[in-house]
Amino acid sequence: MTIARPDVKQVDMLTPEQVAQFKRDGYLVLPAALDGDLCRQVRDEMWESLAQGLPRMKRDDPSTWGPVSDEESERLAAPRPAIGGEPYLGGKGHRFSVRNGAEKPLLDLAPRACWQIAEQLLGEGSVVWPAGIDETGMTKGPCLMSDDAVGGLVSHMGSTMGYPDKGTFETEENLPLPPTGPVWLNGQGSRGLYCTLPNSPSPGPYYRGAHSDGACYGRWRVQIAAYTDDLPAASGGFTVWPGSHTRIWDDQWKAFHEGEKHTDSHLAVRKAGGYADPVIQQIKSDTEPVDCHGPAGTVVLWHTKILHIAGQNRSSDIIRQATIYGYLKTLASLSDAQALDNRGDDAWRDWSDEVRAAS
Repeated sequence: MTIARPDVKQVDMLTPEQVAQFKRDGYLVLPAALDGDLCRQVRDEMWESLAQGLPRMKRDDPSTWGPVSDEESERLAAPRPAIGGEPYLGGKGHRFSVRNGAEKPLLDLAPRACWQIAEQLLGEGSVVWPAGIDETGMTKGPCLMSDDAVGGLVSHMGSTMGYPDKGTFETEENLPLPPTGPVWLNGQGSRGLYCTLPNSPSPGPYYRGAHSDGACYGRWRVQIAAYTDDLPAASGGFTVWPGSHTRIWDDQWKAFHEGEKHTDSHLAVRKAGGYADPVIQQIKSDTEPVDCHGPAGTVVLWHTKILHIAGQNRSSDIIRQATIYGYLKTLASLSDAQALDNRGDDAWRDWSDEVRAAS
């Protein structure tokens, strides 16, 4: 695969101190790092989508930003694209999403703008370039076809698209996906805009819903959450448990090598993935979570295995607007055999020399 070079302004590379902080804590907040004009463009496009799909939400009237009703949710979900993928706008309760993750404005805003940081952390020439939608109207990029990746394809593309029940655990180098499909699986788009409406319900004292993304095996190593509008504290910000990344990484790999899969839902207690992993329960009891907030354009870098949750939005006049993107290691830099085996117990094996050397 030819690696393109970004033609958008790049976020400044991290200092040695920031690299060390990211390695230690598993996350790093970069306030107002992204282009303000692109943030405004993405916000404007979000409100255009709402004007079409949920016109009762008025941009200048926060009192209309109430939860998405069951009736509205069903109406939004009805027009599923014939080529697969999800409706452009969808939602339920206090959450809604816009599946614009493979479009140029959102790619330029964050995934491409943070490209040199991704290479700084993962190694120059070792990261899949987010090319987005090609001339055929599709996206094409690599995807390790594990059981959970196949499950994600079915749930986001539709059960009639012909995906197998089980994965091959081999990388399909140019998996084609439509623009509103799960384009994060082939590295060609973000998850679109994930939004939380005001006065969202509490996750409870034990943070029900806190999780670590995906399986320990695979090609993701670092992800970003980028805010397209000002996000004060306690307004639904990306919430993390510092230092949880290596604990979860080590525990899940150990379970995986003992024969447990991330998708083993039949087990009463799992270690290799799930909301009730013993290590996750322990982290919740001994570590205080951090609410990552900031002005428009703020980026949160995070290790893909860190324990996290979308925080409760306690505000009355803020819509939390964030896009999530995960940088994939290329097949040339990380073979399938390596992606499926970490027996050396080195959590930083697949990272850059700079990260590996950081203390």
